[in-house]
Amino acid sequence: MNFNKFLRISINFFHSHSLRKGQSLIELLVAVGIGTILIGGSATLMGVSIKSYAGTRKHLQSNVLIRQTAEVIQSLTRSDWHNIYDLSKGSDYKISLSGNFWIISTGQETGTSNNVPYKRYFQVYNVNRDESGNIADVGDDDPSTQKITVILEYGNNYISSSSISFYFTRSNNNSVFHQTDWVGGSDEAGPISNPGIKYDIATNITDSVTGQLTIATTTSDGILISSILDTGASINAGFNSLLWQGSLGTGGSVKFQIAFSDSSSGPWNYYGPISDADWYQPNPNVSISFPTAGLASPQNKKYMRYKVNLSTTEISPQINDITINWSP
Repeated sequence: MNFNKFLRISINFFHSHSLRKGQSLIELLVAVGIGTILIGGSATLMGVSIKSYAGTRKHLQSNVLIRQTAEVIQSLTRSDWHNIYDLSKGSDYKISLSGNFWIISTGQETGTSNNVPYKRYFQVYNVNRDESGNIADVGDDDPSTQKITVILEYGNNYISSSSISFYFTRSNNNSVFHQTDWVGGSDEAGPISNPGIKYDIATNITDSVTGQLTIATTTSDGILISSILDTGASINAGFNSLLWQGSLGTGGSVKFQIAFSDSSSGPWNYYGPISDADWYQPNPNVSISFPTAGLASPQNKKYMRYKVNLSTTEISPQINDITINWSP
C-alpha cells in the first residue's frame, strides 16, 4: 500500500469516527436539556398542586367552621325564637360556650384552625314578603321569618372569606289553644291561658250539648266570640294556623275571623286572611295558615281571640273543636 492511499483511508476513518462522536455529544446535550425541562416542569406542577391542595384545605376548613356556627344558631333558635329575633339587625354577633351552654354575644370570634387564622361571626336581618307571600326585597315585614348570614374571614390578613345565608321561620315549640266544649255558656271575657268550656258572647248559638256548637235557628247566622286567650309569652308570640273539626251540615258554612292585640284590653279588630271585610272559610279537618305579613297578620302579638260564624239554608253545621296553633 502506498503512502497516499494509506493517508486517504486514515482521513476517511477519522472523519467518520468524528461524526459519530459528534452525533453522540449532540444527543447527550439534547437529552440533558429535555431532562432539565422535564424536571423543571415537574417541579412547577408539584408547586401548583401543593398550592392548590393548601387552598382546597383552607376552603374545606372554612366550610366546617361556618357549618358549626349555623348548626348552633339553628339549635338556639329552635329553643327560643327570640334568641335571634331580638338581636340588632345587621350587627356582628358570635357564638361561644358558657359552661355547658352556647350563648350569643356581640362582636367577632377570632381563632386559628390548622395554623390558619380566622374571624367568624354572623348577622341577622328582617325579611319582607310580597303580596303572594314570597320572600322579596320590597314588601311587608314578616316578623316570623329571619335571614341569617354566617361569615368567615381567614388566611393571612384575613384576605379570603366564605359565607352562607339561610332563612329561619318561627314554627318550633308549638303550643295550641284547643277548645272542645262550650257548655259553660257566655260571660267569660278573659284573659285566660287555656280555653275552658265557656266563651265571651254569642248570638243564635246552641251550646247545651257537650262537645257541640250549632245554630239555634236556621233563620239567621249564629255568631260566637271566644274569651281573650293569653299566650303567656314574655315577648309576643307568632300564630301559625287554625283547624276546626265537625261538619258543614247541609247547605251550611263555617267562617272565622281572628283578633289580636298586645294588650288584654284590646282594641279587638277582627280580620280574615286579608282584611276585616273577609273571613277564613276552611273545610272541616283542614288546617289553614295565618298570614305572616300585612294588616291582617296576627304575628308578634300576646293576646288573641276568635269569632266564628255559622250559617245554613237547611241543616246546621256542627263544630266539635277548634284548634289554634302558635309559637312563643
